[in-house]
Amino acid sequence: MSTAPGRPRDPAIDAAVLAATVGLLGEGGYAAFALEKVAARAGTTKAAIRRRWPVRQRLVIDALATVLVTPPVPDNDCTRCDLHQSVRLLAEALDERLPPGVLAPLVADCAADPELHRALVETLIQPSRGAAAVAVRRAVDRGDLLPDVDADLFVDLLASVVYQRALFGGAPVDQAAAVRLVDLLLRGVAVDFDHLVRISRQPREDRRRHRH
Repeated sequence: MSTAPGRPRDPAIDAAVLAATVGLLGEGGYAAFALEKVAARAGTTKAAIRRRWPVRQRLVIDALATVLVTPPVPDNDCTRCDLHQSVRLLAEALDERLPPGVLAPLVADCAADPELHRALVETLIQPSRGAAAVAVRRAVDRGDLLPDVDADLFVDLLASVVYQRALFGGAPVDQAAAVRLVDLLLRGVAVDFDHLVRISRQPREDRRRHRH
C-alpha cells in the first residue's frame, strides 16, 4: 500500500474559494449561499471545496475571518474614551465588516454543534471582545473603576447591546449610541464618573498630567 503523501493544497484555490464565499454572502446573504455557486465563481469543484471544508459553516466562518481584523487594545489615557472605542470596535466588526443577513442564521446553524459554535465565537467574536476586556481590566488597575468590578461581566454588558442589534435588528451602535451605553454603565461602576468625563474632554497630551 502506498504511503506517499497526497497532493498539497493549492493556496490560490483556498484564497479564491474564500473570496467567492465572501462575495456571495454579500450579494445574497446566508439563505442563498450554496457551495455550487462558490465552486463556479472560484473556478474549482464542489468536491475540492468539501475536501478543504467538510462542512459549509466552517467555510463561512473562515471566509468571514478574512474581512475582520484583530483590533488593537484602545489606549487613549482615558477610560471613558477607551470604552467608547471598545464598543465601536465590536460594532464595526459585526455591523460594518460582516455582510448583512449572515451572522444571525450562521449562529443558529452552528448552535447544535459545540465545535462549530466555539469556532464561530473564537474567530468572529472573541478578538474584538478581548480588546474590550483588556481595556476594562486596565481601567480597574488604574483606579478608575471600583476594585470589585467583574471585568468579564462588564464587557458582557457592553457587548450585549451590540450583539442584540446585530442579531435581532435595530439601529447600529454608532458613536453617539456607544457614548450613551458606556456612560450609563460607568455611572454604576466608576469611582468618580465626573472626573472621567473631564479627562475625556481634555487633549490627549494633557491626560496623563491631570490624572489623580
